[in-house]
Amino acid sequence: MQNKHFIGLVITGMLLVACQKHTSLISRQQNAERQIERISQVIASHHLDSLRDITRQTEDIYFYIYHDDDLVFWSENSLTIRQVTHKAADEWFEQTVENAKGLFRWTEIEDYSLLTALPVEWEIKNKDILHDSFSFHALQDNEESVTSLWDVSRLRAYYFICISLIFAFVVVGIFGLIRAKGFRNLRLIYKILYLVVTLMLISFVYIFLMSVQYVRRHYEQRQINTLQNKAVYIQSALQNMYLWNYSLTSTNTPGLTIDLQDLAYTYATDINVYDLQGRLVASSTPQLFEQGVLSTLINPDVLYDHTLPHTGYEHLGSIQYLNAYIEFINSSYVRIGYISVPSFISQDEINSEVDSFLTRLLPPYIIIMVLALLISIVVVHSLTKPLSALSERMSSFRLGNRDNHIHYAYQDEVGELVNRYNAMVDELETSAKRIARSEREGAWRTMARQIAHEINNPLTPMKLTIQQLQRVKGTERFDAAFDKASAMLIEQIDTLSRIATSFSTFAKMPEVQIDEVAICEKLTDAISLHATNTHRIPIRYVGPDTGLIVEADKEQIGQVFTNIIRNAIQALGDKPDGDIIVVLKDLNDQIEISVSDNGPGIPEEIQEKIFTPNFTTKTGGSGLGLAISKNIVEGAGGHITFTTSNKGTTFYIYLKKSKQSK
Repeated sequence: MQNKHFIGLVITGMLLVACQKHTSLISRQQNAERQIERISQVIASHHLDSLRDITRQTEDIYFYIYHDDDLVFWSENSLTIRQVTHKAADEWFEQTVENAKGLFRWTEIEDYSLLTALPVEWEIKNKDILHDSFSFHALQDNEESVTSLWDVSRLRAYYFICISLIFAFVVVGIFGLIRAKGFRNLRLIYKILYLVVTLMLISFVYIFLMSVQYVRRHYEQRQINTLQNKAVYIQSALQNMYLWNYSLTSTNTPGLTIDLQDLAYTYATDINVYDLQGRLVASSTPQLFEQGVLSTLINPDVLYDHTLPHTGYEHLGSIQYLNAYIEFINSSYVRIGYISVPSFISQDEINSEVDSFLTRLLPPYIIIMVLALLISIVVVHSLTKPLSALSERMSSFRLGNRDNHIHYAYQDEVGELVNRYNAMVDELETSAKRIARSEREGAWRTMARQIAHEINNPLTPMKLTIQQLQRVKGTERFDAAFDKASAMLIEQIDTLSRIATSFSTFAKMPEVQIDEVAICEKLTDAISLHATNTHRIPIRYVGPDTGLIVEADKEQIGQVFTNIIRNAIQALGDKPDGDIIVVLKDLNDQIEISVSDNGPGIPEEIQEKIFTPNFTTKTGGSGLGLAISKNIVEGAGGHITFTTSNKGTTFYIYLKKSKQSK
């Protein structure tokens, strides 16, 4: 079953190739018919000089124009056409000539006959005759490669190493871009590396391709120069032999073929001679023309353009070869014909030349590529290392830290940046000290005013009470007034004691000491402490009991929870349906603690002052609880906020999770 399927695929492929060839042939026929119309118009107008320009625009379409059975124009000399059957005009027919099979068409134009040829398949019938040719012997089937197996294996190994390195660079680069989600998201060191490596690979590939192309062109140019020099030497030799000839015919040059063969052995090349009409007169290898391998017509570029010396590519069937043309001149330097010196440049010889060059080029090429990559990594790392150090130091910058400065020994652009950074750090620390001193002085002035205000409030009723006692002293009302005044004075003294304690606590509050805290346990302890409050308000907890570790101050974080929960209880007061909900959520890199109550909310006009020290709406309060809580939370790297409405208030506390808990 598999064999049948395979055979079916092979047949399908052959049919597709055949259809493609057929389509290509139809396209060539249509192009040829358009050219036939143009050539017919030119011949009818007797402007034959422009025929060459028209026929140059066609490829693989050959034109031959006859007048009274004499060939007066031809466009190409690749086909060997000796006799093509003269059939009905304007009809395509198949015919096989000496070196090709093709389609032909005759067109009658006044006294002229136009033969159009479309070669379909080229063939050299007798390749054995190429053995005697100096120029074309390399076309024989038994030609051996000029490159040794060892050189080929070594070259393949070099190719494999180069391609593997380039492939590895490309794969790593693409993977890095995908991982970083684009070039813009890469770190600076990788951006520079990407640019350096990309430019390096582009330059290496460009140099490699240009080197190969240069070797090919250089080898080809050497062959052309050698061929042209041979043509000049042969021209001089033939001129000395035929000093007094004014034309080349079979009668006045009976020994020309023998002379050409002698010169061919001398210069190791084939030599052909054409008359002034472009027809072959003699050759050192006449059998190539007799067997129909080569055409007996000269290249029309030489005949019609008169561009001599002329060197260019011609075709032996479908194969290109070089041909150098030079004038055949006599003693008076009059042109009596044309000398042709062909030379086939074997692609194997060119490839061998390229392979030999690459065998010497690729090893240092690979070493340089690897060294360039390593040097690029080292240089880029040395350039970006100070910037990375600067970034790390800025991210870990803390006022008062003695290690804020960066030490860089070189006086380059990075050194200048580091010096400016160090100067900025010094200025910033100086400014921070001035600001801290100013803030402390301002805070103590504000604190002093607040303390005076808070103390003055209970002192006034105490003074009035004592004055009243003085007035009723010695009267019957003294005992009753004394008992009432004693109770009031004790209450006011307690108020003064609470105020003094609050301000003392705020003044002596230590700096936040960051440590790992089991936040679930701390929170549930604070809730349990206030569960039996005097207002009998239920406190519900939603969240895990264990497992979350945050970065905070172990001693002070509990005070935050106590202040927030106590404020919620005081906001509800004696509300019969009062309710407090505490929720703990895990938000990947941080945790969220919310304390919600269903109290009356915070009035809009005082919401901005809620975290301001000394601000309070409660009788006998110091206004420091929320200010202290905010200071503790922000000192731990978190933040605190709230939302409020007439249906209640929710305070949100955000703390960073410890690396242990991530």
